[in-house]
Amino acid sequence: MNIQIAQGVDLKIIQTSQFKNNTIVFNFSIPSNYKNFAKLALLADLLENASLKFPSEMLVSRKLSEMFGASYGVTVLRYGNQHTLRIRLTFPNNHYLPHKEDLLNDAMAFLREMIERPFAKNDQFDAHYFKIHQTNLMSYLDSISDNKEFYSTLQLQKLYYANDLNQGTYLLGNIDSIRELNASDLYNFYRAFIQQATVTVIVAGQIDQAQVVSRLKSFSTLSDRNDLGLKLFIEPELPKVPREKTTVFPGSQSLLNIGYRLPIYFGDDSYFAANVFNQIFGASTRSLLFTNVREKASLAYDIHSSYNSFSGMLSVQAGIEFKNLSQVIQTTDEQLTATADMAYPESLLVGVKKSMINQHRSQSDYLSTLAERQYVRQISGVAFGDSQWEQLVNDVTKKDVAEVAKRVQYQARYILQSQGDNDENN
Repeated sequence: MNIQIAQGVDLKIIQTSQFKNNTIVFNFSIPSNYKNFAKLALLADLLENASLKFPSEMLVSRKLSEMFGASYGVTVLRYGNQHTLRIRLTFPNNHYLPHKEDLLNDAMAFLREMIERPFAKNDQFDAHYFKIHQTNLMSYLDSISDNKEFYSTLQLQKLYYANDLNQGTYLLGNIDSIRELNASDLYNFYRAFIQQATVTVIVAGQIDQAQVVSRLKSFSTLSDRNDLGLKLFIEPELPKVPREKTTVFPGSQSLLNIGYRLPIYFGDDSYFAANVFNQIFGASTRSLLFTNVREKASLAYDIHSSYNSFSGMLSVQAGIEFKNLSQVIQTTDEQLTATADMAYPESLLVGVKKSMINQHRSQSDYLSTLAERQYVRQISGVAFGDSQWEQLVNDVTKKDVAEVAKRVQYQARYILQSQGDNDENN
């Protein structure tokens, strides 16, 4: 059921008795702009942990406990060219409570409090509260380099999108951009953001529709707003010559990250073939990369590929010994060629498709998956029923996969070389 609460504010209701919980998800979306990354990252922390009525994490937790262990969270996400602040509350279905308590009114009142009455006074966030979360976020950003796999992924992203700061910049910003924020300016940003962002509310479970609509219309922030002209898919201006960079760090294992352009997007005619290709190439434990680079040749501690259908990007990450770098690159190229030449057993194609379908079915057992799929339908305008999804996967042929592989274009390579390997080579 699709309902418009106000101009630019849409409500999607999924009625289902499959789960013991209900969930309410607010998605506030604006065009991706790196200048807003730090602001929204810190704002998410501030909206998650306190409000005027609940001015501490303990009081928020206590209220959630009163709602029979409801869970609440705020996060920031990137869907292609869209930057989304997501606020989610999941609470028990009244049919499973001892006295059939209806928590919907309580849930809506709690969300309104957390969204519309942040812990702020005199047009600024509480100074002490702001400082704590600002410091915590800077500490987290400072610790990212300790997670070598994630750090190298971010460096590849930066290299790949060298001409686009809105995509090449980490979604949570950087330490300097967080440090520059103050409690007053961020509060002014919050007020503008909450009134201007495009809003999609997803409600799933056994829900009284009229009650949901009535409560949402009581939110003062859910008023008419202008169309932001949100675009989803990224069509980057990529460098004409592939970019490559190597960084040396103290450690015992090097990391190879390769970025490719794969201009196939969610809902395209070749979308399902692209997903099957990714599984065959490197995303699954039966893939060509895993089997031939890791298992047979023993050239990598781990190797896998990832495909983003909103950005049209394919990436490969491998944990390696630096002395094997050229051999790993060559063998990876050979697996891409093998995919394009259909030089792999039919059983791999069959097994990959079966695994994809089983995973899709198992994910359907989660309420969060239903809400997420509904949101993707909303922002993309593309919808697949479960049976249709499975049929489209099963329809993919070796030739379809080969045509996808032929469209892969090498764009960037980032190497995180361990100091141990460097010393050994020297």
